[in-house]
Amino acid sequence: MTDHFLIDQWQFNGVDAEQITPRNEHEAKIQTGNWYHCQRESIGLRKWLQLNQIEPGIIDSLLKDDTRPRFELYEDGSFLLILRGVNLNEGAKPDDMLSIRMFWQNNSLISTRKMSSRTITNIRNALLNGNGPKSLPQLLMAIITGLNLNIEKFLNQTEERLFELDEADYDDNELHLIHKRILKLRRFLKPQRYAINDLVEANIPEISSVETHSWNVLDTSTRLTESMDFYLEQIQVMKSEIAQEQAEKMNRNTYLFTIVAAIFLPLGFLTGLLGINIGGIPGVDNPMAFALFCAGLGVTLLLELLLLKWLKFF
Repeated sequence: MTDHFLIDQWQFNGVDAEQITPRNEHEAKIQTGNWYHCQRESIGLRKWLQLNQIEPGIIDSLLKDDTRPRFELYEDGSFLLILRGVNLNEGAKPDDMLSIRMFWQNNSLISTRKMSSRTITNIRNALLNGNGPKSLPQLLMAIITGLNLNIEKFLNQTEERLFELDEADYDDNELHLIHKRILKLRRFLKPQRYAINDLVEANIPEISSVETHSWNVLDTSTRLTESMDFYLEQIQVMKSEIAQEQAEKMNRNTYLFTIVAAIFLPLGFLTGLLGINIGGIPGVDNPMAFALFCAGLGVTLLLELLLLKWLKFF
């Protein structure tokens, strides 16, 4: 764990964002129009937040290990926004979702993360190339939009795979895995939609310049949750089809065994009756008795088959 907590700092007071390298990040004061992107696990981050008189409850929300997406608006107009995004890091599972925590105060933005986020990386690269957001409200919307975009790409891949499985013979194992992944996503994305909705409806003056954009990201978040619900329903239908197919196969096998048992029941009775080895068995002294008995079994079998066919057993 390192004591260097500031990953990046950008100033948005001019036309283009400017990257800032503070001389001493541990003693730096939070400046208006600046974005501070921080490493959540760093020891020095809590001390820096305390130095800048951030409330303890907000600090805990920015730094604690596990939290659900939410939005909290405070009396001074500052707000806390906690979001989740799919994990696109190499070797990671997308459904092991990353947490992005953001605190807005006096037109400055503090964000914290534990692991690298593809969304934040793309925004930082765009800023370095002069193509990124031009203001903090645009930056906030760019983060939410980027998270939604990566989630949408993952869900599109899931939809394509479900279509492939539906068109071909498939087993229940992969379907079960996809089901679990979507459930894990929905656990966070449903409250995330509510958090974005609360942000939009809060009508915060400082981000009024991106009001149209904010409604668009809310619409996208709503559409993503509706897509997940649809995929879960589709999976349930596919599982029902598998269960029905297995039940029909079981019924066919049971039906076949019933017919076989019905056919051989009288034959088994006759052979068992003549195999008891006691006196009085017909044909013991007749050399033609065995041949006649086998012919009788054949006739009995034929009569049984005709009877079962007449009764429409097959």
